[in-house]
Formats: sequence, C-alpha cells, structure tokens
Amino acid sequence: MAKNVNFNWIYFILVCCFISCSSEEIEEEILTYALKSESLFIESSLDIPRRSEGDIIQIRENLLLLVYTKFHGDFYDHSPATLVKRISTDRGKSWSEETEFINRENSLNVMSASLLKLSNNTIALFYLVKNSNTDCYPVVRFSNDDAETWSEPIACIKPESGYFVMNNSRAIQLSTGRIVIPVSKHSFKDGVFQGNGTIYCYYSDDLGKTWHQGNSVPFAQKGLIFQEPGIIELLNGNVLMYIRTNWGWQYYSYSKDKGYSWSKVTSSTLQSPLSPASIARNPYTDALVAVWNMSNEERMPLCVAGSMDEGQSWKRKSILENKKGYSACYPAIEFLSANEMLILYSIAEKEKMGLGSLKLVYTKY
Repeated sequence: MAKNVNFNWIYFILVCCFISCSSEEIEEEILTYALKSESLFIESSLDIPRRSEGDIIQIRENLLLLVYTKFHGDFYDHSPATLVKRISTDRGKSWSEETEFINRENSLNVMSASLLKLSNNTIALFYLVKNSNTDCYPVVRFSNDDAETWSEPIACIKPESGYFVMNNSRAIQLSTGRIVIPVSKHSFKDGVFQGNGTIYCYYSDDLGKTWHQGNSVPFAQKGLIFQEPGIIELLNGNVLMYIRTNWGWQYYSYSKDKGYSWSKVTSSTLQSPLSPASIARNPYTDALVAVWNMSNEERMPLCVAGSMDEGQSWKRKSILENKKGYSACYPAIEFLSANEMLILYSIAEKEKMGLGSLKLVYTKY
C-alpha cells in the first residue's frame, strides 16, 4: 500500500543522532543520519512482491514524473513485470495512483527505468526488454507532452545480440548533445548467470534515433568482477564511469572521447559491496552527489555523500537508511534546489536482496 506523507509533520531532525559502525561496515567512521522525510512508501505484497529499479525526473516546475518496475507473482529478475508511473504536482509531497503504461507483451518482462530530459525538452524513457537468458537489451521511447503519451520503442542495441544489463537512472546527455548509456554484457552457462560482465557504452548523436557501440572497458585483474556501470560527465568534458565490483570498492574508468573508449580501471574512495551506486551532479552547485551502500558486504547502510573535486574524495557522508535485517539498493536522485533532493530506492529483507518495497525520501543536503 502506498502512503503520501505530509512533510510538515513527519519532517524531523536526526543530526544529533550518531551511529558508530564496525570497521567491516564503514571504515570506523561515525556518521550522522541524513535530514530527511518520507515522500512515498509503496509496500510489497503477496501478489506484488517487488517494486524496484525506478527513476524520477522534474519535467517542469511543480511537475515530477516517477517510473518504476512492478513485478507480478514473484520478485526474481526474470519474473513478469511492467512499468508504472506516478505524477506529483506539489514537489513530491503527494503522488497520483500508479498507472501501468508499458506492458511486457511477449517478453519475460520490462524493467529498469531511466528518465532523461533532453536538450530539446523531450523526455526520454529507457528500459530493458528481457526475452530470455540470451536476449536482453535497452530500448528508448520519447514524450513531448509531459509524459502523457510515448513514441514507439527504438532498440538501442539490436535484439538477440546478447544479454545486456542497464541499471535504472543511468542515461545521460553530454554537453555536446551526445546521449550515452552504459551497459554490462553477461552470459549464462548451463543456465547459471555469469557475474562478470563486459562493459560498454552505446551512444547516439541524433537524439536517440540511431545508436552505436563504443569500445569495451579494458580487462582488469583476474578475479575482479565488473557489473552495473554508471556514468557522469565531468566539468572538463571527460566522462567518469563508476562500476560495481566484488573487491570492496566502486571502481572508476575515464573517457576522453565522449564515452567511446575508456582508461584502465582504478579503485575509487567509495567503499562498497557488490552493489550499485548512483552519482549525479547538482545542477545548482556543480557538486557531485553519491548514494551507495557504505559497507564491505551488506547492502546496508545506504549513505549519501558529496564531492567538490569531481569524485576524487567524498565528504559530508551521512546515512539515509540503516534498518537491521534489511537491504536498500538501486537508488536514483533528483534535485529540487541547491540543497533539496528526492532519493528513490528499494528496500526489503536481506533474503530478497532489498528488492521488495519502494521508498522515496526528501532530504536537505
């Protein structure tokens, strides 16, 4: 059941509440809880066991669009799922009921939404079409009427080319106008998902009409697993890629040619389990903001931090969520002002890897 929550009475301050975590969790740092209030909580149920991998975007002043994946019957990645949307006209204080608007048709499911407002004010919606263990690829649709109607899907990667994973809230448009999406290509062996992926970016120079594949991120050391990359344009025009790995940190790679080719990977200063991060630029201040699991092994706590040196170091770390026995993951970020943002993420018991209920919080940061 979804709950719309009024910020005025639930908004509370936990600045004076500290938590000390073990060295296995957050490097012996003592963090404050983030100043936040709940905007929307959509609880899982027996018939709808998972809502996850969504994105949120401000279409225009006082109009927000939220899109996420709604699973039917089971919570596994290959279970039947559709895309649903909600609208807010009061900066996220209240939300419309969910509306299913993109069905899976003949595929296993559709999932992992990314929203992007293009330079021509068109809204682009990216998502995965999953047909089988060997056929999963991203498509894009466009809307020019505030997300009321959408174009027919355009495949960003040719169907039946392989199993490509693209996370929620991943598409970006560079200052040059190029649209870039990061993907990880995986295989299945004897029906078992092979965790280590080959990382690429696909790009479009004609506002999403046609798509091209760039070079893969160079192979790293044996035993280092690559998964679920994200990208952000840096102020100098280079592109930073951050990658989920199994070595206790998010890893970085850089592109000097608009996302076509990539440097050798290096470890970042974002301590992280095998779980995705989200990094976005605050358009009002130019600071980078990261939301990620600051832990060695668990998808908890979920934390937020800022960077004024283009991701080299992260300051003002604070905790968004730290519920015992639960995991929180797959975040998305939307800025409302220089110090206000909405953060979307999934949360559920550890046994479900955090993929159950969906939570949207408002925070001043």
